[in-house]
Amino acid sequence: MFFEKLESRQLMSGTAYYVSPTGNDPALPAGAAQLNLAQVNATNFLPGDSILFQENSTFNGGLVFNASDVGGDGKTSSPIVINTYDTSSGTLLIGAGKATLSAGNGNGILATNTAGFQISNLIITGSGQANNSYNGISFDNNLAGNKQLPYVHIDSVMVSGFGKFGITIGGSNGKSGFSDVSITNTVSHDNIVGGIETHGVFSGSATTYANGGVTLAYDTVYNNTGYANSSNHVGDGIVLSDVQGGTIDHCVAYNNGQANTHNGGPVGIWAWDSDSITIQYCQSYSNHTNSSSDGDGFDFDGGVTNSLMQYNYSHDNDGCGYGIFEFKGARAYHNNVYRYNISVNDGRKNGYAGFQMWSGSSSGIQNVQVYNNTVYMSAVTSKPTKTIVNPTGAVYLQTATCTNVNFRNNIFTASGAMNLYTADSGSKGVVFQRNDWFNYTNTLSFKQGATVYTSLTSWATAAKQEENPIGNSKSIIGLSIDPGFVVNPSVQGVSDASGFKLQATSPLIDTAWNLASLFGGTNSADGATAYFNNNYDFGNQSIPSNGKYDLGAWEYQS
Repeated sequence: MFFEKLESRQLMSGTAYYVSPTGNDPALPAGAAQLNLAQVNATNFLPGDSILFQENSTFNGGLVFNASDVGGDGKTSSPIVINTYDTSSGTLLIGAGKATLSAGNGNGILATNTAGFQISNLIITGSGQANNSYNGISFDNNLAGNKQLPYVHIDSVMVSGFGKFGITIGGSNGKSGFSDVSITNTVSHDNIVGGIETHGVFSGSATTYANGGVTLAYDTVYNNTGYANSSNHVGDGIVLSDVQGGTIDHCVAYNNGQANTHNGGPVGIWAWDSDSITIQYCQSYSNHTNSSSDGDGFDFDGGVTNSLMQYNYSHDNDGCGYGIFEFKGARAYHNNVYRYNISVNDGRKNGYAGFQMWSGSSSGIQNVQVYNNTVYMSAVTSKPTKTIVNPTGAVYLQTATCTNVNFRNNIFTASGAMNLYTADSGSKGVVFQRNDWFNYTNTLSFKQGATVYTSLTSWATAAKQEENPIGNSKSIIGLSIDPGFVVNPSVQGVSDASGFKLQATSPLIDTAWNLASLFGGTNSADGATAYFNNNYDFGNQSIPSNGKYDLGAWEYQS
C-alpha cells in the first residue's frame, strides 16, 4: 500500500524544461524547452518551473540549487518540480521507467538556502560506499535569523551508494531549518552514515526547533552500514532530530548499522531532541552495531517531549526493541507514550531488553506511560563472538532516574534462562501495575539491584511493585500466567506479529485496566486523559471489543 499522492500528472504553471542526455529529444513538441544536465545547473528556476528527465535514461552527475532558485511553498505558489517525463506524452511519468541521476563521487541533489521543491520518480545513485563521501539528497539551510524555509516534498525516489546520508534535511546555523517536509514511498539503501534524517544545530537550552511539520510515510531503509571509529553514531535507518511536529508512519528499517563502532547508536527508527513526534505502524528488524551498545529497533531519545510510539513491530535487533533514553545535556524528557507495540527476540547481542530505560541527566525521565505492549524474549542460542550475551529480559531499568513512569497492561514473556526484569541499583520512579510476567521454560526471575527474586510475589512485595493502588489494599495485582497466544513462541517460533494474538481461551481477555477511567484527568499524577485515549489495538481493530480491555498489544476479537 502506498501513501496517497496529491500531485497530479499535469505540469505546473511555470516553464517545463525537458532534460535528455543529448539535450534534444525529437519526440517532444516543437518549441519545448530542452536542456542537458550541465545547462540545468546553469539555470535559475522560479516557482512552478518543472525539470523533467527523459524516462529510462541515465544522467551522469548531480543537481545543484541555491538561493537563486526560488521554489514555491506549495500553498500560495507552485513549487519547482523535479521528475521523470513520459516520452510519449511529455507529462509526468506514472509507473516504471524512472530516470537515473548517476552522481558518481559527488552529491545527487544539493540544495542550499532554498526550498519549494517537489522531487519525484527518480533513481539517484552514488559510486558506492568505498568511493563516495557525499549525500544522495541534501537540503541545507545556513541562513541567519532562525528562519524556516517551507516545502520540501520527496516521493517515489530510490537513493543508494552514498558515503553520507541517502537523504538529509536540516539547518546548520542556529535554529534555521525547513518546514512542511514530506518524504514518502522512498527507498534509501546501501549508504554509510544513514538512510533518512533531519537535523539542526543542537542546543540543550533551546526553546525552539530548526524543523517543523515533517512527514515520513511508506519509506524503506536498509543496508546503511555505518563505519568504524566514528566520533558519533552512524548507520541509522531513519532519525528525526530538531523537529517540532513530525510523523514516521508505515516505514520499514532493517539491516542497518553493522559497521558502527561508536558506543551510542545506531537505531533503526528513532527521534531525539524533538517535540510532538508520532512513530506508528512501522517495522524495525535485524538492525546491528559493532559496538557494545544499541543497534536498537525504536527509540525516543534525549530531549523528546509530548510524543507517541504506537503500533510498531520490533524484532531480532542487536539492541533493545524500544529505548527510553535521556542523555546528559539534552533538553528535558517528558510526556511520552509507548503503547500497543510488539518486541520479539530483540537484545540479540549486548544483553539489551525489549523495553530499556537509561538516564544520564539529573532531570531524568519524566511522565512516561508504557501500556498494552507485548514482549517475547528467547535466549540467544548462537554466540559467534564473545561480545554476544543473553538478553536482559523484557524490561531493563539501566540506571534510570525517573518521575511518574508507569508500565501497565503489558505482557512480558520469555523462554530460556534470563531475568525477565532487571533494575540496576539506583533506578527509581518507575511503577509496574497490572502486567503479566511469564517464562515458558524456566523459573520466573526478577533482578532488583543485586538481589534475584524467583517469583512475582517475592519481587513485588520486596520492590513494592504490582500493588493495587486503589484503597488501602496492597494486594498484588500483577499476573504470572501463560497468556495463551495463538502461537506458542517457545515451541513453534513466531513468523510474524500475528502469532501474539490471544486465543479465545486466553486468561488475559477482559482483564486489563481501563486506564482513561482510572488515571485520566488533568489533575491526576499521570497527566492529561489524552495519554490514555486510544480506539485501536496493534492490528488496527476497534477497542474495547466488548466493553472491556485485554492485556497486551492485540485485543481479542470474537
